[in-house]
Amino acid sequence: MIYRWLFGITFLIALWTGGAATALAQNPDLKEALKLDRQGFFAESIGFWKKFLQSQPQENLHVYAQIKLTIAYSKTGNFSEAVKTAKDLALVYPGHYDVQFNLGNMLGATHDYAGAVQAYRKAAAIKPDQGLAYVGEGVSLFGDQRSEESLKVLRRVRKLFKDQKNIDWYRNVRIMIGQIKGFALYPHNFSDLWRTNNLKKVRETYVSTVFTVFEKGLNL
Repeated sequence: MIYRWLFGITFLIALWTGGAATALAQNPDLKEALKLDRQGFFAESIGFWKKFLQSQPQENLHVYAQIKLTIAYSKTGNFSEAVKTAKDLALVYPGHYDVQFNLGNMLGATHDYAGAVQAYRKAAAIKPDQGLAYVGEGVSLFGDQRSEESLKVLRRVRKLFKDQKNIDWYRNVRIMIGQIKGFALYPHNFSDLWRTNNLKKVRETYVSTVFTVFEKGLNL
């Protein structure tokens, strides 16, 4: 029985990664989009991501390519299209962790803090052991002028990072909590740059760590 189960899991993994590898070999638009993206030509990659998406790829590649398209729009400063693309993807795959995280990133970048809170909260509910979504939620709550809720979320994720021995993010969150308390003495717009920088840090950390793991799993 155990061998049959292991065979089934192996077969599913092969389908997941093998399908991605086949798509890369057979679809010139995906190949060109990846090449341009990896060389830092984000604006030039946009058309190829869109063409690839028109081929109606399987779910994992659809999610990957549309998030890459969203990131490309954001890298070129076109946040209105980035938000629209992220929202469209969330309508199709509302229960996907990376989809909700990506939506939170784009809404936070455009100062739609209430919307970012909801997206990050959904991502955290899908993977409660992944602390970064809580950080995005906490900073966005502060941006939405809900300081007490923000501190509550950040204190909770500080404990999670401590339990996971993630020292860097434990320290980052501890500092954030102290800074939010300090901002209470000043007008809300005094912390605009702080919110912008910390949400940018969440976005960049997501792309360089969490999303990179997703990408590597596709074996592209």
